[in-house]
Amino acid sequence: MIKVAKKGLALVFILLAFVIGTQNPNLVDVNYIVASSTLPLSTLMSVCFVVGVFVGCVVSVSVFSKLKWQNYRLKKKNRQMTPNTER
Repeated sequence: MIKVAKKGLALVFILLAFVIGTQNPNLVDVNYIVASSTLPLSTLMSVCFVVGVFVGCVVSVSVFSKLKWQNYRLKKKNRQMTPNTER
């Protein structure tokens, strides 16, 4: 059931991106640090969305890995202390 919900949610996001993309065909000027270019607004929005998702995933993986490592160390410490307290 979860797999179906995930696929449905992904489909909704793809359809939403398509609708947003078709509603924004205007060209916009994008100024980078060194250069500038003219892109369709839908492309710029898509690039910003993908970059945001990527940065969010990197930050989430970093935070979750630190928490998992901390949880592992605490469980190990707890296992070491438990036999000593039962004596």
